[in-house]
Amino acid sequence: MRRLWLILIGILLLAASAALAQPPGDPDAARPGETITGIVAFDGARVYVGPDFAYDLIGQLALNASVEVLGRSGDFYYAWTGSQWLEIEYEGRTGWVYARLIRTSIPFNSIPPTGRRLPRNRNGRVPEVFDLSENLCANWKGAFTRSGDFAAGDRVLTVTYPELPGANVYSVIVISPSGQRTAFDSTTTTAEIERAKLGREVGTYTWRVAPYWTNAPERYNWQQICLLQTGGTFVIPGIPPTARPPRYRYGGYQTPQPASTPPPLVP
Repeated sequence: MRRLWLILIGILLLAASAALAQPPGDPDAARPGETITGIVAFDGARVYVGPDFAYDLIGQLALNASVEVLGRSGDFYYAWTGSQWLEIEYEGRTGWVYARLIRTSIPFNSIPPTGRRLPRNRNGRVPEVFDLSENLCANWKGAFTRSGDFAAGDRVLTVTYPELPGANVYSVIVISPSGQRTAFDSTTTTAEIERAKLGREVGTYTWRVAPYWTNAPERYNWQQICLLQTGGTFVIPGIPPTARPPRYRYGGYQTPQPASTPPPLVP
């Protein structure tokens, strides 16, 4: 019995050491330069120009055909819901296939995201302002510019970004060196980044942009159309604060000790 326990403990230690030896991040993610492949699991799998059934159809795939996977849209939690898509190479261009129809060489959620589903109105339909003959986000291209400089004493930076036909709101997300995010929203292709709203942290900030569609003023009703694109960086000058030693919650207090009990008197 003791020998069995020793064997079980050894197995647990080996498993723990293997887990600790895993590199940080997703262990199932593709390595740099690795090609993600897929095998078509259903004959006649349809290929669309974008990651949504509302997009135009451009072709079909035969059963057991091999494809190169470029990216994904959506996340898989417990079931295929129609929102999970795979971007593939198709006849010299890119196409999108519903993810349930393809078996991939790595787990779905480990594939890098490259697209998003189309927004919907209150009737569950795609708004008519969008041209569904082409992938919307593939055509969202152009120049990202910035004017102004906090290091020169400016209090406001003006940034511009390309227009996405059909989008009616844009959100500029400013990311601080520590990862804190601040949004500056606009209904045009120009937005202003205010120094007063960024706090006291100094260093290099990154600003990114995402287009949205909405039919309501509340921000929680906004539907993001494309993934964030990086517009550039800027610097908030200053001297970083000196790192302080860690403070412990009860470091300044003494833990009260129970009073010792005197020994009983021996008659």
